Amino acid sequence: MHTTSRRHFLKNAAILSPVLTFLPSYLTAGTGSRLRTGFIGLGPWGQQYLAHALQHKDVDVRAICDTDPAAIRQSLHLFSEAGYSRPEIFKNSYSDLLSRKDIDAVIIAAPWQLHYEIAKAAMLAGKHVACGAIMGTTLEEHKDIVRISEQTGCQYFTLEEDSYRSDLQAAANMAKAGLFGELQAVRAGARYDVLPAVHEGEAAPYPVYPALAATRMLGVGKDNPFVSLEIVKQTQTFAVNKPHAKTGEARLMYQSGEVSTIRLTTKQGQVLSLQMDRGQRQPVSTGFRITGTAGSWVDTFNSIYLKNQLTCNQLWNAGKPYIKEYAQPTDTRRYKRLTANKECALALQEFIDLANQPAEALSVYTAATNSMIGPLAALSAQHNHTMNFPEFSNSTI
Repeated sequence: MHTTSRRHFLKNAAILSPVLTFLPSYLTAGTGSRLRTGFIGLGPWGQQYLAHALQHKDVDVRAICDTDPAAIRQSLHLFSEAGYSRPEIFKNSYSDLLSRKDIDAVIIAAPWQLHYEIAKAAMLAGKHVACGAIMGTTLEEHKDIVRISEQTGCQYFTLEEDSYRSDLQAAANMAKAGLFGELQAVRAGARYDVLPAVHEGEAAPYPVYPALAATRMLGVGKDNPFVSLEIVKQTQTFAVNKPHAKTGEARLMYQSGEVSTIRLTTKQGQVLSLQMDRGQRQPVSTGFRITGTAGSWVDTFNSIYLKNQLTCNQLWNAGKPYIKEYAQPTDTRRYKRLTANKECALALQEFIDLANQPAEALSVYTAATNSMIGPLAALSAQHNHTMNFPEFSNSTI
């Protein structure tokens, strides 16, 4: 994410002054006035969301900002393809974009190092914010964003498209229906179905796990917050992408090895295990697994185990029929045309719904909780001890 113009953007930055409990309310899109939107940062990830925003009937993209001329040209091509009028272009200062009174929300796709300062400035200017998974690098920055969201009533939402995968949504519906009994643990790893065979460029600072999907399944929130975090190194089975010996075609294979895991515990005693990185020598995925008192589901080989429904308690069955039965119905009719990556469309739809509703329930608490996992994990690894997890809610900030 955000790789194309990161160095150039940073160089110039110095002068720039939830039908189901687990799921969001994007099933019925809002039909109110169009959300007047600006984009700050137009790398590949930003353009992915820009392409969807330009196809949404409830969004009016009025301005874009980036220091990279190539990124601006590519973005203007998206406007042209969508039959859109040319937006106002800001090449040097995002503050000029934020000063416009006719912009309601901004999507921040700038390098992660700039997320905190841009989001803070945006909400102080009265704009709703949608941003990548990293809110900030310190506890103080996270608390500051929460305070400002509360003070301004502006939504801060994390665009995390991998959490909107159809299989994870179906699995969440299974859990809601009680198929797995009381949920005890969730393991969330890198997305297995797009696992590269080799590392591509520098290691990304972004999480490799779909945190939003996992925390929603466990019901993490004010009544069931995280209470502790620790780093655990243990031998696990994981998937790797390797070419077939005869055909050369890529396929998933399973190996075992030591993997660093972020282990979080909730107030109710549930455990969330997150794959800390993609692996040092070869990209790996520990997959997504749900474990409850009455069964489990694993995504990497899409299998399900349900107690009292199978002839043998140790037998796993194919998960495909269950994924189909519990598939989450989605309504994308507000999009004139869907481009690739439906998950992005669903993430963007939830943000639009939030921005168009009164700020009775702020999304910033979930965003801060999930974003703080990374910095806290780094501290835990550095000091080699269990960390108390800060609670982000209006009763504690």
